[in-house]
Amino acid sequence: MIENFYLTPLKSMFEFLILIAMIGKINILRYGALLGIFFISGFFAGAFSQDTTDMERYFPDIQITNSNDPSSGYFFIATKKHYVDTVNYFTIIDNYGTPVYFRLVNDMAAGIQVRDGYIYMLEGPEKVYFKIDSFFHKLDTFKTKGYKLNGHDFDIDENGHYLLLGSQLRTVDMTQYGGPSNATVRDMVVQEFDADKNLIFTWKAWEHYQITDANENSPYVDLTASTVDYLHANSIKFDSDTSFLLSCRHFDEITKIDRRTGDIIWRLGGKHNEFTFVNDTIHFSHPHTVRIRENGNIQIFDNGDLHNPQITSVVEYRLDEVNKVATLVRRQYHVPDVYVVHGGGEQMLPDGDLLVYWGEQTPSFTEYHPDGSVAIEMDYSSHSFASRVAKAVWKHKVFVTATDTINFGMWDGYTEAEYLLTLHNNTDSVLKITGYLTHTDNFSINEDFPVEIPAHGDKDITVVYFPQNAQTGYINDVLTVQSEYPHLYLAQQVVMIGRTEDIQAPEATITPDTAHVPRNAIVRVNFTEPVRLTTRTELNYQNVDTMFAFKKDGPDGESVAYNANVSTDKKHIEIIPADSLDPDQTYFIQVREGLEDYSGNLLSPVSGKFSTGSEISAVLIHENHEVQVYPNPTDRKLVIQTDLNSTWKVQIFSILGTLMTEKDNISGHKVEMKLSHLNPGMYFVVVTANGKKIKSKKVIIK
Repeated sequence: MIENFYLTPLKSMFEFLILIAMIGKINILRYGALLGIFFISGFFAGAFSQDTTDMERYFPDIQITNSNDPSSGYFFIATKKHYVDTVNYFTIIDNYGTPVYFRLVNDMAAGIQVRDGYIYMLEGPEKVYFKIDSFFHKLDTFKTKGYKLNGHDFDIDENGHYLLLGSQLRTVDMTQYGGPSNATVRDMVVQEFDADKNLIFTWKAWEHYQITDANENSPYVDLTASTVDYLHANSIKFDSDTSFLLSCRHFDEITKIDRRTGDIIWRLGGKHNEFTFVNDTIHFSHPHTVRIRENGNIQIFDNGDLHNPQITSVVEYRLDEVNKVATLVRRQYHVPDVYVVHGGGEQMLPDGDLLVYWGEQTPSFTEYHPDGSVAIEMDYSSHSFASRVAKAVWKHKVFVTATDTINFGMWDGYTEAEYLLTLHNNTDSVLKITGYLTHTDNFSINEDFPVEIPAHGDKDITVVYFPQNAQTGYINDVLTVQSEYPHLYLAQQVVMIGRTEDIQAPEATITPDTAHVPRNAIVRVNFTEPVRLTTRTELNYQNVDTMFAFKKDGPDGESVAYNANVSTDKKHIEIIPADSLDPDQTYFIQVREGLEDYSGNLLSPVSGKFSTGSEISAVLIHENHEVQVYPNPTDRKLVIQTDLNSTWKVQIFSILGTLMTEKDNISGHKVEMKLSHLNPGMYFVVVTANGKKIKSKKVIIK
């Protein structure tokens, strides 16, 4: 055991005084002031008193901009840049943004991963990867041999072998490229170690690549400069027992390399691309992460630096390595478009969801369902920057609860129901519980805080269920039991469930329900209490569309395509039209039979209507001009044909009105648009001429 990860990172009074001098704005945890700051001996000793804790000062104001049935687990965030203060932090938060761990880090942190119950993270100015267990003990370190560690990425396989990136500065005569005779070239190596830390091999980039492999159109590549960063390796992954993958940002390339011989097996992208791309004309530009999915496909975070326009996405290809064919399977964009200048990445989650972290941009990260809809999205980009975010089902063991779920059953209607929850302290020191957090007032803890748990001992705390103000028959919540010290915050969580006598059927309201509704309106359905399917199946993004009718004019009208978001508490649903609504059009919305509350009371069907207003842009549509858009649906190519004699323009918008691509100053009667960079779905084609909208048309890309 190297050291305890939950000891204060401030190792002297001098460091503390420097920190205090640098402190600016104080951020108070948005969940409210947390109780008590206490001194204890041993592991959790604070060196001195302070009025506020690190948690209260530095925890970010996390905004949840979307939540729609996210996967279970915690988000692991370690920052390398702080915009408000001068310190960085490591935190673990749940799907509500509630922390279960928080501490400041030494200098900076990056590269966080969670594998087989262990946390791997780079921390500190010395640039060393740590292996951390569920007690937050640093069990091991990983570093390169003979080279400075490149902290962008590392990988470890099932045998305990691990890959690291190393940096090397070389002096190179660059006069043949117009540069100095003694230029400093930033180069790199890949090193593989076995489980006993024996160095297996060192792969040197300069023995296999040429400096001219760099994309000289990159704003980061200048072969005439005194310092040249020609490849910028940033991701490394085991591919098989005999090969690994390497991402070179400034090559626009993924390289497959033989672990036994060091030979290059193939090159995907860049100047030396060996593959034919299918269904994809833009490929990838300045990638930042690469991985092999369970289905064998390759997945790349495409920063898109040299795309026009510059848009970042996650791209998945199916590779035929024999015939050298790369077929685009999926390109996941953010809506609206996001361009990540540097950093960013992705992680596949066990349930098939895709986690994408957007570097320093807004939002900070998004979790997507397999169908491309947003599962959850969080943002702290105005506060701090984490180069990598991870998600995993995980719990620390510093202290534990005897159960993960408390089900109080039916409330008797007048007394407080109590449950003795046993907490166990797994450390050698007394641990103090300083407070708790819930999301409703139906559950509480009846204790005077702080509560002490002896070293390696137990303590029972009284959890109370008293839903006197409950409006629903089925109640659930998450209880967060907190242990907070000046330089450390720990918590454990327990799911709370209770019921009350409920014979009241749930009700639903639909908005909007008026005239002159904007064409980009979102329909909202609000329930008086949480609902589920009458089959006792949870309402989620996969089945919600079976419960609603969205049509033009009335119940027998033309169906309107839409996407739906279900709130975590199952009380609110957003229905987002897949295209802009038509002007001067009446729309019909119905909540169908098949929903009930958690006591089994049925929701009666409810319906409503609203209408859109006229818009100037709609008046400008001239139907006397013939415009044809075909084929529709289309695979990846669209033809627009008109009878216009003047120059005209075609624009293609996403369902939320984001301009995806356009062609201007078209002088002929027909133009072909290649759409290989667009995700499958519904889009809006707009033809304009002389400043007037001539035609608008919905198209579907298969």
